[in-house]
Amino acid sequence: MQSANTMLFSYVSEKHAKNHGDKIYLAEGSRRLTFGQFNRRANQLARGLLARGLRPGDRVCILNHNAIENVEAFFGALKAGGVFCPVNTRLALPEVAAIVADAEPALVIAGEEYLAKLAGVPNLHVGRNLFVIGGGEADSFETILEGQSAERIEPVRGDDDLAGLIYTSGTTGRPKGVMWTHRNLFSSAHASAISRRTRGADVALVAAPIYQAAGVGTVLASTFRGNTVVLLNKFDPVDYLATIERERVTTAFLIPVMLLKLLECPQLSDFDLSSLRTVCYGSAPMPITVLKRALARFDWRFVGACGATETSPGYIAFLDEHDHMLDGSPEMEARLRSIGHESINAEVRIFNDEDRELPPGEIGEIVIRGTNVMAGYWRQPELTEEALRHGWHHTGDVGYMDHEGYIFLVDRKKELIISGGFNVYPKEIEDALQSHPAVLQAAVVGRSHAVWGETPVAFVVLGQGDDLPDDQQLMAMLREKLADFKLPRGGIHFIPELPMNAAGKVVKHELKRLYPERFA
Repeated sequence: MQSANTMLFSYVSEKHAKNHGDKIYLAEGSRRLTFGQFNRRANQLARGLLARGLRPGDRVCILNHNAIENVEAFFGALKAGGVFCPVNTRLALPEVAAIVADAEPALVIAGEEYLAKLAGVPNLHVGRNLFVIGGGEADSFETILEGQSAERIEPVRGDDDLAGLIYTSGTTGRPKGVMWTHRNLFSSAHASAISRRTRGADVALVAAPIYQAAGVGTVLASTFRGNTVVLLNKFDPVDYLATIERERVTTAFLIPVMLLKLLECPQLSDFDLSSLRTVCYGSAPMPITVLKRALARFDWRFVGACGATETSPGYIAFLDEHDHMLDGSPEMEARLRSIGHESINAEVRIFNDEDRELPPGEIGEIVIRGTNVMAGYWRQPELTEEALRHGWHHTGDVGYMDHEGYIFLVDRKKELIISGGFNVYPKEIEDALQSHPAVLQAAVVGRSHAVWGETPVAFVVLGQGDDLPDDQQLMAMLREKLADFKLPRGGIHFIPELPMNAAGKVVKHELKRLYPERFA
């Protein structure tokens, strides 16, 4: 039984279906679905999942590009009392297999073109525990809904029960499942709607993949607000601009590389973009030069958002529209380099290594507590305890807060590289390189990139012998093991030895001093 104060996130679609059921909710190409149609289909999907044995808390993995069916699967799983678990379509076969094995889903829903990536997962059978989207005669997703009632279901779940499970790679190379509760989803969606000043009549454009926290978060926040959500399967500047014009988009989320590509698009002036009012950007550090170009070029309201998968799937800080004024003052320049003020649903502090709060201006680790902080890491209690110690989520990011409460990122304590909005952990690449028998050691660091924000650079120490690989051979090997966005496109460079400290650990910052030409 649910308590009297329980409010599950799945109820959001029902409220909008009741209040404005004929309003378009999802648009994907020529496809349209109203709130009423969506809610009925989500109810049917939930009943179909239950008929196939889904129990409260069971996971439903979704492997597909942005599509209406993904959102249906999110809400269908929630309405059945299950947990949605989107999987990154860009991952290599072994990476997908590892995530699915760890999540242990009751069912998997996948787009036809991604079925090959599930080849490494045992005991998947189409029509039984694997359902295919868009497979022509093999399409089995719709069979889940067939014959099912569209009446509402009362799932046996509570506010603090698991609602979503989304994976991010850990510094150890092992995938970490981040656990989001219903309370987390409500909190993040509400705070995002307030900070971005969205309106109920907004038309939201989502091109960020909805297997990432930012993409999922944008869809859920827009749903919470009752917006029409326009989904794009991929980002193409011309298509993106045409979609804004065609759909009369009013609000959008962009990662920095998308904004740069729009600025550099030769056809930029060919489209009517007058409907667009607010652009939220995030997922990766925004180059100040790109942001200033955008402010000078577009008459849009810009809002900066900084978050993490662990903030489910919301943000820890927002840089308000008023902080984006191009007045040429030093204060404006400084604020544009910050991530803004803490979110309405999060408290942010700066701690030293002893977990004591530091005063304004002093650099330390950024920590967070609030209703948007994850429940923990899936089946990793020790990592959860370490990350959430003393009641604060320790982000691993280093920064400081000024006297006005603006938060500034200085570095990433965990050596995280963010390339094109995707998280890349050096150890994953290092382990993959060192799987080659001729590679003795490998170290990967990030290098600034004008388009992607950052890109990985690899340094390799080879053993002795006549049959040693060159950089192209190692890159070919990596393509078999890693997603394309994790590849060291800054180059694979052979060096005689890695700089080491007395404890035998690689001193990575020394690589930049020893080989400055590799970071130019």
